[in-house]
Amino acid sequence: MKSLRSQITICLLFAAAAITLSAQTTSQLLMTVNIPFAFSVENHSLPEGKYTIFTVTPERSIRIVSSDGKHSAIVNTLPNYANSPSENSRLVFHRYGDEYFLTQVRTAGQNVARNPLSTKRAMEIASSGGTPQTFTVLALTDHR
Repeated sequence: MKSLRSQITICLLFAAAAITLSAQTTSQLLMTVNIPFAFSVENHSLPEGKYTIFTVTPERSIRIVSSDGKHSAIVNTLPNYANSPSENSRLVFHRYGDEYFLTQVRTAGQNVARNPLSTKRAMEIASSGGTPQTFTVLALTDHR
């Protein structure tokens, strides 16, 4: 009897974990964007091209996928709240020399920006006195 109760308890725990995991991994399409240069984000280097961006966990991580499906990254982000919603969807990059680093993802109608964690390379350049130029790439949000 005790063994059966333990087995039922274990099954219920696995079922609850599966439901929770399923709810947490539901992704939402944020935008489609054509990025005209190769760039880095966290520990990923991605080539220029068309990308689709999804949420993985609201305000905490995103998934970036190239249109051909050959390149992708799941990126941890820090939320940066604004007083008013963004007027358009866009990606913001910092450029040091000829290297681009994704620094912010803004979605139209939302008052939170998603800031990817800095790459080790970007921090090295910045700490050696490099001054970034900021580039903004507008995104498409009409997915019909």
